[in-house]
Amino acid sequence: MRLSNVDNANTLAHGYLPELGELIEGKVRDNHVSGDKRFLVATDRISVFDRVLPVLIPDKGAILNAIAMWWFRQTEDVVPNHVVDWPDPNVLVAQQAEVFPVEVVVRGYLTGSAWRDVEAGTFEQKYGFAITPAMVEGGKLVKNCKLKEPIVTPTTKARAGHDEPLTHPQAKQLVGDAWDELVEISLKLYGRGAQLAEERGLILVDTKYEFGRVDGRIVLVDEVHTPDSSRFWLTDDYEPGKEVLELSKQFVRDLVQKKSDELTAQDVEETRRRYAELYERITGEPWRPPSPEIPVRQRVVGNLARKGYIRGGYVQILAGSPKDDPHVEKLTAELEARGIPYGHRVLSAHKRTRELLEFLETLNKSLEPVVLITVAGGSDALSGVVGHHARFPVIACPPYRDELDYFINVHSTLQMPSDVPALYCKRPGNAVLAAERMLRMASPAWSREVGGGNEAEA
Repeated sequence: MRLSNVDNANTLAHGYLPELGELIEGKVRDNHVSGDKRFLVATDRISVFDRVLPVLIPDKGAILNAIAMWWFRQTEDVVPNHVVDWPDPNVLVAQQAEVFPVEVVVRGYLTGSAWRDVEAGTFEQKYGFAITPAMVEGGKLVKNCKLKEPIVTPTTKARAGHDEPLTHPQAKQLVGDAWDELVEISLKLYGRGAQLAEERGLILVDTKYEFGRVDGRIVLVDEVHTPDSSRFWLTDDYEPGKEVLELSKQFVRDLVQKKSDELTAQDVEETRRRYAELYERITGEPWRPPSPEIPVRQRVVGNLARKGYIRGGYVQILAGSPKDDPHVEKLTAELEARGIPYGHRVLSAHKRTRELLEFLETLNKSLEPVVLITVAGGSDALSGVVGHHARFPVIACPPYRDELDYFINVHSTLQMPSDVPALYCKRPGNAVLAAERMLRMASPAWSREVGGGNEAEA
Protein backbone atom coordinates (compact mmCIF):
# COMPACT_ATOMS: atom_id res chain seq x y z
CA MET A 1 0.00 0.00 0.00
CA ARG A 2 1.32 3.42 -0.95
CA LEU A 3 0.75 6.26 1.49
CA SER A 4 -0.10 9.49 -0.30
CA ASN A 5 1.77 11.95 1.96
CA VAL A 6 4.56 9.64 3.09
CA ASP A 7 7.30 12.07 2.05
CA ASN A 8 6.13 14.78 4.42
CA ALA A 9 8.95 15.38 6.90
CA ASN A 10 6.37 16.07 9.62
CA THR A 11 4.61 12.71 9.39
CA LEU A 12 5.70 9.24 10.41
CA ALA A 13 4.71 6.47 8.02
CA HIS A 14 6.70 3.65 9.59
CA GLY A 15 8.48 2.86 12.83
CA TYR A 16 11.07 0.29 11.80
CA LEU A 17 14.32 0.45 13.82
CA PRO A 18 16.60 -2.40 12.61
CA GLU A 19 18.85 -2.18 15.67
CA LEU A 20 15.92 -3.33 17.80
CA GLY A 21 15.33 -6.51 15.82
CA GLU A 22 12.46 -7.85 13.77
CA LEU A 23 9.65 -5.50 12.80
CA ILE A 24 6.24 -6.50 14.16
CA GLU A 25 3.98 -4.33 12.04
CA GLY A 26 0.53 -3.45 13.32
CA LYS A 27 -2.16 -1.35 11.70
CA VAL A 28 -0.94 1.90 13.24
CA ARG A 29 1.80 0.85 15.69
CA ASP A 30 5.09 -0.77 14.78
CA ASN A 31 6.64 -2.95 17.46
CA HIS A 32 10.02 -4.46 18.30
CA VAL A 33 10.85 -6.85 21.10
CA SER A 34 14.38 -6.52 22.43
CA GLY A 35 15.22 -8.55 25.51
CA ASP A 36 12.54 -7.93 28.14
CA LYS A 37 11.35 -4.69 26.53
CA ARG A 38 8.85 -3.90 23.82
CA PHE A 39 9.26 -0.74 21.77
CA LEU A 40 5.97 0.63 20.45
CA VAL A 41 6.26 3.26 17.72
CA ALA A 42 2.98 5.12 17.14
CA THR A 43 2.94 6.08 13.47
CA ASP A 44 0.66 8.60 11.76
CA ARG A 45 -1.15 5.84 9.88
CA ILE A 46 -4.89 5.53 10.46
CA SER A 47 -7.02 2.42 10.09
CA VAL A 48 -10.75 1.91 9.79
CA PHE A 49 -12.74 -1.27 9.27
CA ASP A 50 -9.55 -3.34 9.70
CA ARG A 51 -7.66 -1.67 6.88
CA VAL A 52 -5.04 1.07 6.81
CA LEU A 53 -6.01 4.12 4.79
CA PRO A 54 -3.53 5.43 2.18
CA VAL A 55 -2.98 8.71 4.00
CA LEU A 56 -1.13 9.96 7.09
CA ILE A 57 -2.55 12.22 9.81
CA PRO A 58 0.14 14.67 11.02
CA ASP A 59 0.85 14.46 14.78
CA LYS A 60 -1.59 11.56 15.22
CA GLY A 61 0.96 9.12 16.66
CA ALA A 62 2.39 11.68 19.07
CA ILE A 63 -1.10 12.79 20.18
CA LEU A 64 -2.17 9.19 20.78
CA ASN A 65 0.89 8.51 22.90
CA ALA A 66 0.43 11.73 24.87
CA ILE A 67 -3.23 10.90 25.60
CA ALA A 68 -2.35 7.32 26.54
CA MET A 69 0.45 8.45 28.85
CA TRP A 70 -1.88 10.90 30.62
CA TRP A 71 -4.40 8.11 31.21
CA PHE A 72 -1.73 5.61 32.25
CA ARG A 73 -0.75 8.02 35.01
CA GLN A 74 -4.37 8.54 36.08
CA THR A 75 -5.10 4.82 36.30
CA GLU A 76 -1.90 3.26 37.64
CA ASP A 77 -3.47 2.96 41.09
CA VAL A 78 -6.28 0.86 39.56
CA VAL A 79 -3.92 -1.49 37.73
CA PRO A 80 -0.19 -1.28 36.94
CA ASN A 81 0.69 -0.69 33.30
CA HIS A 82 3.52 -1.82 31.09
CA VAL A 83 5.20 1.56 30.50
CA VAL A 84 8.93 1.76 31.27
CA ASP A 85 9.93 4.94 29.42
CA TRP A 86 8.64 7.57 27.00
CA PRO A 87 11.85 8.61 25.21
CA ASP A 88 10.16 10.26 22.22
CA PRO A 89 6.65 11.60 21.59
CA ASN A 90 6.02 8.73 19.17
CA VAL A 91 7.74 5.93 21.13
CA LEU A 92 6.80 4.06 24.28
CA VAL A 93 9.17 1.56 25.87
CA ALA A 94 7.26 -1.13 27.72
CA GLN A 95 7.85 -4.30 29.66
CA GLN A 96 7.38 -7.30 27.44
CA ALA A 97 4.23 -9.01 28.67
CA GLU A 98 2.48 -12.30 28.02
CA VAL A 99 -0.63 -10.76 26.48
CA PHE A 100 -4.06 -12.29 27.04
CA PRO A 101 -5.71 -13.21 23.69
CA VAL A 102 -8.88 -11.23 24.47
CA GLU A 103 -9.86 -7.57 24.21
CA VAL A 104 -12.13 -6.38 27.02
CA VAL A 105 -14.68 -3.95 25.58
CA VAL A 106 -16.64 -1.90 28.11
CA ARG A 107 -19.76 -0.03 27.00
CA GLY A 108 -21.61 2.62 28.96
CA TYR A 109 -23.95 3.48 26.08
CA LEU A 110 -25.61 1.53 23.27
CA THR A 111 -24.12 2.76 20.04
CA GLY A 112 -21.99 1.56 17.16
CA SER A 113 -21.86 -2.18 16.52
CA ALA A 114 -23.61 -2.99 19.82
CA TRP A 115 -26.66 -0.93 18.84
CA ARG A 116 -26.69 -2.45 15.35
CA ASP A 117 -26.64 -5.92 16.95
CA VAL A 118 -29.53 -4.97 19.26
CA GLU A 119 -31.52 -3.69 16.29
CA ALA A 120 -30.77 -6.84 14.30
CA GLY A 121 -31.59 -9.13 17.21
CA THR A 122 -28.11 -10.71 17.17
CA PHE A 123 -26.62 -9.22 20.35
CA GLU A 124 -27.54 -12.10 22.66
CA GLN A 125 -26.31 -14.68 20.16
CA LYS A 126 -22.92 -12.94 19.97
CA TYR A 127 -22.33 -12.07 23.63
CA GLY A 128 -24.48 -14.54 25.56
CA PHE A 129 -26.83 -12.08 27.28
CA ALA A 130 -29.66 -9.83 26.17
CA ILE A 131 -30.07 -6.06 26.40
CA THR A 132 -33.49 -5.17 27.84
CA PRO A 133 -35.23 -1.82 28.37
CA ALA A 134 -34.78 -2.29 32.13
CA MET A 135 -31.00 -2.02 31.60
CA VAL A 136 -31.09 1.51 30.16
CA GLU A 137 -31.85 4.88 31.72
CA GLY A 138 -35.38 5.97 30.85
CA GLY A 139 -36.39 2.38 30.10
CA LYS A 140 -36.39 2.88 26.32
CA LEU A 141 -34.03 1.15 23.89
CA VAL A 142 -32.92 3.82 21.42
CA LYS A 143 -29.63 4.52 19.69
CA ASN A 144 -27.05 6.13 22.01
CA CYS A 145 -29.10 5.42 25.13
CA LYS A 146 -27.20 5.25 28.42
CA LEU A 147 -26.94 1.96 30.26
CA LYS A 148 -27.67 1.99 33.98
CA GLU A 149 -24.52 -0.09 34.50
CA PRO A 150 -21.64 -0.55 32.03
CA ILE A 151 -21.48 -3.91 30.27
CA VAL A 152 -18.50 -5.96 29.07
CA THR A 153 -18.59 -7.37 25.53
CA PRO A 154 -15.32 -9.25 24.96
CA THR A 155 -13.78 -9.96 21.57
CA THR A 156 -10.91 -11.95 20.20
CA LYS A 157 -7.61 -10.16 19.70
CA ALA A 158 -6.77 -10.61 16.03
CA ARG A 159 -3.34 -9.60 14.69
CA ALA A 160 -4.96 -9.18 11.28
CA GLY A 161 -8.58 -8.96 10.20
CA HIS A 162 -11.60 -8.39 12.38
CA ASP A 163 -11.95 -9.13 16.10
CA GLU A 164 -14.77 -11.60 16.72
CA PRO A 165 -17.37 -11.28 19.54
CA LEU A 166 -17.11 -13.65 22.50
CA THR A 167 -19.44 -14.71 25.26
CA HIS A 168 -18.05 -14.50 28.78
CA PRO A 169 -17.65 -18.30 29.02
CA GLN A 170 -15.75 -18.29 25.72
CA ALA A 171 -13.49 -15.49 26.96
CA LYS A 172 -12.86 -17.36 30.19
CA GLN A 173 -11.92 -20.46 28.22
CA LEU A 174 -9.26 -18.41 26.39
CA VAL A 175 -7.99 -16.51 29.43
CA GLY A 176 -8.54 -18.95 32.27
CA ASP A 177 -9.27 -18.06 35.87
CA ALA A 178 -7.96 -14.52 35.35
CA TRP A 179 -11.06 -13.58 33.32
CA ASP A 180 -13.19 -12.51 36.28
CA GLU A 181 -10.36 -10.32 37.55
CA LEU A 182 -9.92 -8.74 34.11
CA VAL A 183 -13.62 -7.87 34.01
CA GLU A 184 -13.44 -6.32 37.47
CA ILE A 185 -10.35 -4.27 36.59
CA SER A 186 -11.90 -3.14 33.29
CA LEU A 187 -15.05 -1.88 34.97
CA LYS A 188 -12.93 0.05 37.49
CA LEU A 189 -10.85 1.54 34.67
CA TYR A 190 -13.98 2.56 32.81
CA GLY A 191 -15.42 4.08 35.95
CA ARG A 192 -12.28 6.15 36.50
CA GLY A 193 -12.22 7.18 32.85
CA ALA A 194 -15.90 8.14 32.80
CA GLN A 195 -15.50 10.21 35.98
CA LEU A 196 -12.47 12.16 34.71
CA ALA A 197 -14.06 12.62 31.28
CA GLU A 198 -17.24 14.02 32.85
CA GLU A 199 -15.18 16.58 34.76
CA ARG A 200 -13.88 17.76 31.37
CA GLY A 201 -17.20 18.02 29.57
CA LEU A 202 -16.81 14.65 27.88
CA ILE A 203 -18.61 11.31 27.90
CA LEU A 204 -16.52 8.15 27.71
CA VAL A 205 -18.99 6.16 25.63
CA ASP A 206 -17.14 2.87 25.22
CA THR A 207 -13.58 1.63 25.16
CA LYS A 208 -11.42 -1.47 24.95
CA TYR A 209 -8.63 -2.69 27.19
CA GLU A 210 -5.83 -5.17 26.68
CA PHE A 211 -3.97 -6.92 29.48
CA GLY A 212 -0.98 -9.14 29.96
CA ARG A 213 1.15 -10.69 32.68
CA VAL A 214 4.59 -9.55 33.77
CA ASP A 215 6.27 -11.64 36.48
CA GLY A 216 2.92 -13.18 37.31
CA ARG A 217 1.01 -9.93 37.84
CA ILE A 218 -1.68 -8.47 35.58
CA VAL A 219 -0.73 -5.24 33.78
CA LEU A 220 -2.54 -2.94 31.38
CA VAL A 221 -0.87 -2.97 27.94
CA ASP A 222 -1.15 -1.30 24.53
CA GLU A 223 -3.08 1.97 25.06
CA VAL A 224 -5.84 3.38 27.23
CA HIS A 225 -8.71 5.82 26.57
CA THR A 226 -7.33 7.14 23.26
CA PRO A 227 -9.53 8.12 20.30
CA ASP A 228 -8.32 4.98 18.51
CA SER A 229 -9.52 2.69 21.29
CA SER A 230 -12.39 4.70 22.76
CA ARG A 231 -15.41 6.73 21.77
CA PHE A 232 -15.92 10.18 23.32
CA TRP A 233 -18.89 12.51 23.04
CA LEU A 234 -19.24 16.13 24.09
CA THR A 235 -21.54 16.27 27.12
CA ASP A 236 -23.39 19.35 25.84
CA ASP A 237 -24.24 17.60 22.54
CA TYR A 238 -25.63 14.41 24.07
CA GLU A 239 -29.26 13.43 23.75
CA PRO A 240 -30.50 9.81 23.61
CA GLY A 241 -31.75 8.83 20.17
CA LYS A 242 -29.92 11.69 18.46
CA GLU A 243 -26.66 11.77 16.51
CA VAL A 244 -23.80 13.09 18.62
CA LEU A 245 -20.51 14.73 17.61
CA GLU A 246 -17.67 12.33 18.31
CA LEU A 247 -14.08 13.07 19.22
CA SER A 248 -12.83 9.71 18.04
CA LYS A 249 -11.89 7.76 14.96
CA GLN A 250 -15.59 7.38 14.16
CA PHE A 251 -15.35 10.66 12.23
CA VAL A 252 -13.00 8.96 9.77
CA ARG A 253 -15.15 5.82 9.60
CA ASP A 254 -18.11 7.98 8.60
CA LEU A 255 -16.05 9.73 5.91
CA VAL A 256 -14.93 6.42 4.44
CA GLN A 257 -18.48 5.09 4.38
CA LYS A 258 -19.72 8.22 2.63
CA LYS A 259 -17.06 8.42 -0.09
CA SER A 260 -13.91 6.27 -0.21
CA ASP A 261 -10.47 5.70 1.26
CA GLU A 262 -9.25 8.89 -0.43
CA LEU A 263 -9.45 11.54 2.28
CA THR A 264 -9.01 15.12 1.14
CA ALA A 265 -6.48 17.51 2.64
CA GLN A 266 -9.38 19.12 4.52
CA ASP A 267 -10.44 15.71 5.89
CA VAL A 268 -6.89 15.06 7.09
CA GLU A 269 -6.66 18.44 8.83
CA GLU A 270 -10.07 18.02 10.46
CA THR A 271 -9.06 14.57 11.74
CA ARG A 272 -5.87 16.02 13.18
CA ARG A 273 -7.84 18.88 14.75
CA ARG A 274 -10.23 16.50 16.48
CA TYR A 275 -7.41 14.39 17.89
CA ALA A 276 -5.69 17.56 19.16
CA GLU A 277 -8.96 18.90 20.62
CA LEU A 278 -9.49 15.68 22.55
CA TYR A 279 -5.95 15.90 23.95
CA GLU A 280 -6.57 19.48 25.06
CA ARG A 281 -9.93 18.69 26.66
CA ILE A 282 -8.56 15.68 28.52
CA THR A 283 -5.27 17.14 29.75
CA GLY A 284 -6.21 20.82 30.00
CA GLU A 285 -3.03 21.67 28.10
CA PRO A 286 -2.71 23.11 24.56
CA TRP A 287 -1.37 20.70 21.97
CA ARG A 288 2.06 21.75 20.75
CA PRO A 289 3.60 19.73 17.91
CA PRO A 290 6.95 18.30 19.12
CA SER A 291 10.04 19.91 17.55
CA PRO A 292 8.33 20.91 14.26
CA GLU A 293 11.64 22.22 12.88
CA ILE A 294 13.18 18.71 12.96
CA PRO A 295 12.00 15.90 10.65
CA VAL A 296 10.08 13.35 12.71
CA ARG A 297 12.27 10.41 11.68
CA GLN A 298 15.44 12.26 12.66
CA ARG A 299 13.91 13.26 16.00
CA VAL A 300 12.85 9.69 16.85
CA VAL A 301 16.28 8.25 16.05
CA GLY A 302 18.05 11.05 17.92
CA ASN A 303 15.96 10.67 21.06
CA LEU A 304 16.35 6.89 21.18
CA ALA A 305 20.08 7.19 20.60
CA ARG A 306 20.44 9.74 23.39
CA LYS A 307 18.73 7.36 25.81
CA GLY A 308 21.07 4.55 24.73
CA TYR A 309 18.44 2.31 23.17
CA ILE A 310 20.08 2.46 19.73
CA ARG A 311 23.23 3.90 18.25
CA GLY A 312 21.39 5.50 15.35
CA GLY A 313 22.74 3.74 12.26
CA TYR A 314 22.88 0.21 10.91
CA VAL A 315 24.79 -1.93 8.44
CA GLN A 316 22.98 -4.78 6.71
CA ILE A 317 25.16 -7.48 5.17
CA LEU A 318 23.50 -9.47 2.39
CA ALA A 319 25.31 -12.53 1.09
CA GLY A 320 24.40 -14.65 -1.90
CA SER A 321 25.43 -17.99 -0.41
CA PRO A 322 26.63 -19.63 2.82
CA LYS A 323 29.85 -20.25 0.89
CA ASP A 324 30.55 -16.54 1.34
CA ASP A 325 30.76 -16.94 5.14
CA PRO A 326 34.58 -16.54 5.38
CA HIS A 327 34.33 -13.15 3.65
CA VAL A 328 31.34 -12.18 5.76
CA GLU A 329 33.30 -13.03 8.90
CA LYS A 330 35.96 -10.49 7.92
CA LEU A 331 33.26 -7.86 7.56
CA THR A 332 31.60 -8.68 10.88
CA ALA A 333 34.96 -8.60 12.67
CA GLU A 334 35.54 -5.06 11.35
CA LEU A 335 32.01 -3.99 12.29
CA GLU A 336 32.31 -5.35 15.81
CA ALA A 337 35.70 -3.71 16.28
CA ARG A 338 34.11 -0.35 15.41
CA GLY A 339 30.97 -0.96 17.46
CA ILE A 340 28.69 -0.69 14.45
CA PRO A 341 25.30 -2.44 14.76
CA TYR A 342 24.74 -4.89 11.92
CA GLY A 343 22.67 -7.76 10.61
CA HIS A 344 23.53 -10.62 8.26
CA ARG A 345 21.18 -12.41 5.86
CA VAL A 346 21.80 -14.96 3.10
CA LEU A 347 19.43 -14.22 0.18
CA SER A 348 20.35 -15.32 -3.32
CA ALA A 349 19.18 -12.89 -6.00
CA HIS A 350 18.73 -15.81 -8.40
CA LYS A 351 17.15 -18.42 -6.14
CA ARG A 352 15.32 -16.36 -3.51
CA THR A 353 14.37 -13.25 -5.48
CA ARG A 354 10.92 -12.73 -4.00
CA GLU A 355 12.18 -13.13 -0.44
CA LEU A 356 15.02 -10.70 -1.17
CA LEU A 357 12.61 -8.08 -2.54
CA GLU A 358 10.28 -8.48 0.44
CA PHE A 359 13.21 -8.04 2.80
CA LEU A 360 14.31 -4.87 0.99
CA GLU A 361 10.76 -3.53 1.10
CA THR A 362 10.81 -3.85 4.90
CA LEU A 363 14.34 -2.47 5.23
CA ASN A 364 13.35 0.59 3.19
CA LYS A 365 10.95 1.51 6.00
CA SER A 366 13.82 2.01 8.43
CA LEU A 367 13.86 5.25 10.38
CA GLU A 368 17.58 4.78 10.95
CA PRO A 369 20.15 5.38 8.22
CA VAL A 370 21.26 2.05 6.75
CA VAL A 371 24.20 1.03 4.60
CA LEU A 372 24.00 -2.32 2.80
CA ILE A 373 27.11 -4.36 2.08
CA THR A 374 26.57 -7.09 -0.51
CA VAL A 375 28.76 -10.17 -0.71
CA ALA A 376 28.32 -12.17 -3.93
CA GLY A 377 30.66 -13.42 -6.63
CA GLY A 378 30.17 -14.57 -10.19
CA SER A 379 27.49 -12.53 -11.93
CA ASP A 380 26.87 -10.45 -8.78
CA ALA A 381 23.18 -10.13 -9.47
CA LEU A 382 22.74 -9.54 -5.74
CA SER A 383 24.45 -6.15 -5.78
CA GLY A 384 22.44 -5.17 -8.84
CA VAL A 385 19.06 -6.09 -7.40
CA VAL A 386 19.84 -4.50 -4.04
CA GLY A 387 21.33 -1.39 -5.63
CA HIS A 388 18.18 -0.86 -7.68
CA HIS A 389 15.55 -1.56 -5.00
CA ALA A 390 17.13 -0.25 -1.79
CA ARG A 391 16.72 3.41 -0.87
CA PHE A 392 19.97 3.30 1.11
CA PRO A 393 23.60 3.22 -0.13
CA VAL A 394 24.94 -0.13 -1.31
CA ILE A 395 28.58 -1.18 -1.15
CA ALA A 396 29.54 -4.31 -3.09
CA CYS A 397 32.37 -6.23 -1.44
CA PRO A 398 32.55 -9.49 -3.43
CA PRO A 399 34.55 -12.48 -2.16
CA TYR A 400 37.44 -13.94 -4.13
CA ARG A 401 39.78 -16.92 -3.83
CA ASP A 402 42.65 -15.64 -5.93
CA GLU A 403 43.56 -12.82 -8.30
CA LEU A 404 41.81 -14.43 -11.29
CA ASP A 405 38.63 -14.89 -9.28
CA TYR A 406 39.01 -11.32 -8.06
CA PHE A 407 39.17 -9.88 -11.60
CA ILE A 408 36.11 -11.86 -12.68
CA ASN A 409 34.06 -10.69 -9.71
CA VAL A 410 35.20 -7.09 -9.96
CA HIS A 411 34.31 -6.96 -13.64
CA SER A 412 30.81 -8.19 -12.89
CA THR A 413 30.32 -5.72 -10.02
CA LEU A 414 31.50 -2.77 -12.09
CA GLN A 415 29.12 -3.52 -14.96
CA MET A 416 25.99 -2.26 -13.23
CA PRO A 417 23.36 -0.75 -15.56
CA SER A 418 21.93 2.73 -15.13
CA ASP A 419 19.90 3.49 -11.98
CA VAL A 420 21.82 0.85 -10.04
CA PRO A 421 24.23 2.83 -7.83
CA ALA A 422 26.18 -0.02 -6.24
CA LEU A 423 29.61 1.14 -5.06
CA TYR A 424 32.62 -1.17 -4.80
CA CYS A 425 35.28 -1.92 -2.19
CA LYS A 426 37.76 -4.78 -2.49
CA ARG A 427 38.84 -4.98 1.15
CA PRO A 428 36.28 -5.68 3.92
CA GLY A 429 37.98 -3.13 6.17
CA ASN A 430 37.55 -0.40 3.56
CA ALA A 431 33.90 -1.35 2.98
CA VAL A 432 33.19 -1.03 6.72
CA LEU A 433 35.09 2.26 6.98
CA ALA A 434 33.12 3.66 4.05
CA ALA A 435 29.86 2.51 5.65
CA GLU A 436 30.80 4.17 8.93
CA ARG A 437 31.53 7.47 7.20
CA MET A 438 28.19 7.30 5.34
CA LEU A 439 26.35 6.73 8.61
CA ARG A 440 28.23 9.56 10.25
CA MET A 441 27.14 11.92 7.48
CA ALA A 442 23.55 10.67 7.46
CA SER A 443 22.76 10.59 11.16
CA PRO A 444 23.17 13.47 13.62
CA ALA A 445 22.69 10.94 16.42
CA TRP A 446 25.59 8.87 15.10
CA SER A 447 27.81 11.94 14.71
CA ARG A 448 27.09 12.98 18.29
CA GLU A 449 28.18 9.63 19.68
CA VAL A 450 31.37 9.30 17.63
CA GLY A 451 32.17 12.99 18.01
CA GLY A 452 32.19 13.94 14.37
CA GLY A 453 30.81 16.92 12.48
CA ASN A 454 28.04 19.40 13.18
CA GLU A 455 24.64 18.13 14.12
CA ALA A 456 21.06 19.33 14.35
CA GLU A 457 19.48 19.25 17.74
CA ALA A 458 17.14 16.26 17.92
